[in-house]
Amino acid sequence: MHWKHIFPTAIVASVPSWVNAQQSGWLEGQKSTTMCTWQGLRAAQVNDTIYMDGGHLLWAREFENGNTQMDDDRNPLGLVYTLNLGVPFNTTTNISSILGTISKPDGGQANNYGPNYYDGAMLANNAEFFLYGGLLVKTDAYKLPDADETMYYQVYNQLDRDDWRPGFTKDQLTDNLTRYITYGGAANAPSENKAWYFGGSRSPTWGPIYEPSDDDATNPLNTSNTLITLDFNIQQSEKWSNSTLPRRIPSRANPSVVWIPVGDQGILVVLGGVLYPGYSTGTTLSLNEAQSNKESPGYMTNIDIYDVASGEWYQQPTSDAPPTLAMGCAVAATAQDSSSYNIYYYGGYDGIHDNEDFNDDVWILSLPSFIWTKISGEAEHARAGHQCLMPYPDQMVSVGGFRALQGYGQKCLDSNIIEVFNLTSGTWLESYDPSQWNEYGVPEVVHSKIGGDYAGGATITAPDSWAATGLANVFATTYNASKITPNYPYSSQSTGNETRGPLDEPKKGGGTPSWVAPVLGVVLGLVFLTAIAVGILLYRKRRVLMNKNGRSDTPSDEHQSHIRRWLFTTHDKGQTETTEDPSSHYNLPYSRNETPGLSAGFSSPSPNPETTLEMSSDQRPFELMGDTTLSPAELNGESLHYNKGARRIHLSGNNSLSSQARFPKTNQVASARLKWACHRPRWPQH
Repeated sequence: MHWKHIFPTAIVASVPSWVNAQQSGWLEGQKSTTMCTWQGLRAAQVNDTIYMDGGHLLWAREFENGNTQMDDDRNPLGLVYTLNLGVPFNTTTNISSILGTISKPDGGQANNYGPNYYDGAMLANNAEFFLYGGLLVKTDAYKLPDADETMYYQVYNQLDRDDWRPGFTKDQLTDNLTRYITYGGAANAPSENKAWYFGGSRSPTWGPIYEPSDDDATNPLNTSNTLITLDFNIQQSEKWSNSTLPRRIPSRANPSVVWIPVGDQGILVVLGGVLYPGYSTGTTLSLNEAQSNKESPGYMTNIDIYDVASGEWYQQPTSDAPPTLAMGCAVAATAQDSSSYNIYYYGGYDGIHDNEDFNDDVWILSLPSFIWTKISGEAEHARAGHQCLMPYPDQMVSVGGFRALQGYGQKCLDSNIIEVFNLTSGTWLESYDPSQWNEYGVPEVVHSKIGGDYAGGATITAPDSWAATGLANVFATTYNASKITPNYPYSSQSTGNETRGPLDEPKKGGGTPSWVAPVLGVVLGLVFLTAIAVGILLYRKRRVLMNKNGRSDTPSDEHQSHIRRWLFTTHDKGQTETTEDPSSHYNLPYSRNETPGLSAGFSSPSPNPETTLEMSSDQRPFELMGDTTLSPAELNGESLHYNKGARRIHLSGNNSLSSQARFPKTNQVASARLKWACHRPRWPQH
């Protein structure tokens, strides 16, 4: 991170909402916006979707007068961006137009519920992801999350529950873990239902860390000699564990970690990273550049390997290694006959000289020969601080990144914020099409070194000498490939943006909102059906009276007038809520130890909300300004209790809305729903 260049646009907590970038609307005269750079994000693929969170997203606003303005909005709404892999795009696509979003704070301001972390990890399997570690901006505007607090998002239900909905939930780490860690290397293995976070940096005291400043006590200056493991085996009962690295395994900042299907449960391969990075200090100067230059190159020449099944660490020398590289990204591709496993490392820089050219090359480490091969890059693709994923066996997607800081200020990436690389041909593609893919082929530049052909058939299946016999035995053990379930192919979609409109053009004022027609149709239909039902009841009652008395008993004018008033007036009811399941909002799990009824909690936010609010013609939608928050103090007579041990929220007291909220009267269910939609509780300070 390059704090001296970010600071002028970084302070958003104390300024009006219009200063924030694209999440707070358009400026006068603005005609378009594009994602310029995105450094320090965390990302993961869950089935057919890539989720992207955090980091510093720099937007380029283009104005009608030809000017361009750069803004880092610091994600004031706490959004996680999504890319549906069924959506095609090309190098000229405005990527923001095809991205969807989900809200961590359930539609409100991020504040302390969904603050924006720089770096950290997104640990995932095929059903959910956890957000772990990273750096926050130090602020007194609100209480920051506790040391043992984390958050996860359930994408799919593995528990066979009818009342389940996708959404974010707070979680607590175990006693020997803390969120005060950053700059580590993350890896996910859905086939093993596990994820890991290797090494990284911490404060000198293991206490709070923030985006670097002149206060070294809260800067991430010390290495963390830990391997964090997250076991997803049972949804909502995930297990965290923390192990100490052996002394011979060096921790470092921003290595890349990949999982390889070798051995009983696979192996972790750690490569790259830097010691004493410049971005861990407030001055962006390394604390010990000489020592870094001495040790950091070894992170590419001697590879650290962790056998998941046995918990053993190994080291193995390589040949033809690249120079020191950190803040790059890596993915691994397996030959069709499993005769080689090829790790692609892309981008990055030495972690110290941010004003020198970044790496634009793709390097391939072939295992088990442990031979490096360089694929010449293209200058416009040089970047660091990005993430890479593999949607198909022969394709790598690069997300985000930033350019070297040469000259004044930050420059946009020359190419798109999302790029696609063909792993077989070793070339960058002009477009991504979910219908165009193939099985992975070992590149010619690689199989010319290790033997075989595109399909595999490597003849060099071992290094010149194994550093440890145990590692040779691990590679000799075949992994059960049937445990790996491919996510591809993906169903083609016309657009991936289900939660907001394209950002190419500002929204124009005026006109009828798009939700009016369908909601009005539903309401009028219900009124019509109700009228028919009442008419039938009145008719049957009249027949009964006629049969009983032998005459037609016509209702009085007063009775008829009462019925007409009941049918055709709405009194002071100004807002109606319709849902698919009226009771579902009271049964959704907000915590892991849920109990029936209201104590089980709040509605989990959904990327596709099922609730629609209808406003009467004389009312305006309830709006929150960008710098406005609502607190529990606005709830009349309610108290909020947080049971930390049980991870559960309890609500007690009066369930009615305060008059300060200025909502019209409504039925009990709608009132409760409106209350929780617009008065999200803050987590108590404890």
